[in-house]
Amino acid sequence: MDAYSKPPLRVLHVVRQYPPSVGGLEEYVRQLVERQSGSSRVTVLTLDRLFGTSRKLKKVQRVNRAVVVRVRYIGFSRFFIPFLSPKLLRRYDLIHLHSLDQFTDLISIYRRLGVPPLIVTSHGLFFHTHKFDKLKDLYFRTISRVTLSQAKKIFAVSHSDQRKLEEIGIRSEVLLNPVEPFPWLYAGGHHLIYWGRIAENKSVDRLIPFFGHLVMADSTRKLFIVGSGTAADMERLNHKIRAAKLTDNIHRLGYLDGAKLQALIKDCGFTVSASQYEGYGLVQVEGMSAGLLPVMQKNSAFEEIFERSRTGLLLDFADAEIAAERFLQWEKTQNIQDRERARRFALGCAWPPAAARIEATYQDVIASET
Repeated sequence: MDAYSKPPLRVLHVVRQYPPSVGGLEEYVRQLVERQSGSSRVTVLTLDRLFGTSRKLKKVQRVNRAVVVRVRYIGFSRFFIPFLSPKLLRRYDLIHLHSLDQFTDLISIYRRLGVPPLIVTSHGLFFHTHKFDKLKDLYFRTISRVTLSQAKKIFAVSHSDQRKLEEIGIRSEVLLNPVEPFPWLYAGGHHLIYWGRIAENKSVDRLIPFFGHLVMADSTRKLFIVGSGTAADMERLNHKIRAAKLTDNIHRLGYLDGAKLQALIKDCGFTVSASQYEGYGLVQVEGMSAGLLPVMQKNSAFEEIFERSRTGLLLDFADAEIAAERFLQWEKTQNIQDRERARRFALGCAWPPAAARIEATYQDVIASET
């Protein structure tokens, strides 16, 4: 490095779960980290256990070109307290916080103790289920409002998140979740696939009666469920599949790496999600890049994808029979042009412009601190 070149920016990404955990939030951070690690010194700060497990992960680990630091915590997925010293945070030039949780709350307090400037990406905030709605709303309007006031910049991953932040007087910029597009994989298949986290708010169990009606119309059709969750969530899902007598048609596959997932997608024609709440809908856009059409529960994030892409189908999976009837009628109207339009939309959501915008924001924030 010559005397006039700037040292690489030291960036700390903070996210409650990171690979080997699997989910949209983890994948977003992983992809962003991989893009930044060529020009910056990137570290990921996360918790030392996956939610629902007791096995401790390595405290410090190099993953590709980034260092992952894991800290102890007490609590569970909805509320946890990390054991974190501000001394660790002061090693960095900038801290990028992902989602609104107790990591973000604690580090915003440390901002008053001289830790680096903060950027927050919303990732759906924390309204993923209707449980404890009143308590969540109170927390959001008090503690979260103070937390977010300490951030130099806030990115909302959807217009829905932006509107929610406006309710408490917090300004944000919309930066839609970018995707790592798949190659074109559609090969005429008519099977359905869900991939992502198996969790309560994802309502994967609602897909079972819906799919049961599809099997009545076509016994060769299959539903692939790809993803992991707690042992209890997985057992409940398996029990419901067995009770519905759909074990020959519904295949639960757990986590698959990229190559195996792409091989499975080639047999499919549709992504499907009954999720009650989403911050954005990353999986649906990823599927569209491969030529699949999204079949989605009607919620604000999926409505936004539907309106912007002009592809897919919105359903209410609470009424499985009507949802299945609507799907079968709609399926007959779809053609290859619809799939090509879906892919064009997805390719427009690729990473390069989003990563460049994030990098420019880092530079602006650092400059404002000097």
